[in-house]
Amino acid sequence: MAGFRGKYKPVDLLTIGYFLFLNGILAIFGRENAEWYLCLLAHFLLIFLVMVLIWLENKFPGKFIKFARAWYPMILLPFTYEELGQFVHLIFPYWLDPLIHTFERTLFGVYPTVWLQRIVCPVLTEYFKFAYFSYYLIFPLPAVIFYLKGENDKFDKFMFAIFIAYYLSFIGFILFPVEGPRYALANQYSKVLKGYFFTSLQDWITRLGALHGGCMPSSHVAASLVSLLTIRQYNRGLYYFLLPVVLSLFLSTVYNRDHYLSDVLVGIMVGSFSLRLSNRK
Repeated sequence: MAGFRGKYKPVDLLTIGYFLFLNGILAIFGRENAEWYLCLLAHFLLIFLVMVLIWLENKFPGKFIKFARAWYPMILLPFTYEELGQFVHLIFPYWLDPLIHTFERTLFGVYPTVWLQRIVCPVLTEYFKFAYFSYYLIFPLPAVIFYLKGENDKFDKFMFAIFIAYYLSFIGFILFPVEGPRYALANQYSKVLKGYFFTSLQDWITRLGALHGGCMPSSHVAASLVSLLTIRQYNRGLYYFLLPVVLSLFLSTVYNRDHYLSDVLVGIMVGSFSLRLSNRK
């Protein structure tokens, strides 16, 4: 595809397709919201801006335009994540947590996130809050490495893979709205998660930007897995260094009461599928 005589990368088509999907959902289910058309217009505007950016790179290939062209999906990520708060109940006007509760109690005999409170202590809480915080450093790491080394093909392939994972996760938030154990199982917890520096920092980030309903699947898990497995392909030393951190990150989502174990397992499936799909392009 070559709109505005520019070359579209897989992540461009993926991003445009994602916004068109959201507009389809809004057109069908969102008309009860008086401002639904504003979201519709915002998505069309973003699609137009992506097309303009691709055209600008073709016409004026300066450093700034090239940077914006390469990184715009990451730059838009906070917006694409936060706006989902308006959409999680477009199809189902209620939370589906009871389905996960029934599944996990049947499979494990307990709620894993509640069972873990028996090992809660400040040192362990601090470690798992650090592990959860490491997500913000790990998910963009391959993109930063590839961009700085000028390895454009690897950069584009990684961006395609990780945004498959993100967009599939975001669609999951809409199709299967889950508020998570922090809310749905609040009355089951008898111990407060107290820690130190990283506990305070991560709790502040959660209060500032966590999406109520951004649980199934865990986009943190899916994106971190894509990054980890991408690093394994090109730098085994860094992979083995990060492996215990990422595994701790997976466990931290349950310990910290941000996700059910089911969210983590589906997140692993989404991340694996995303990387496999990107390798076939």
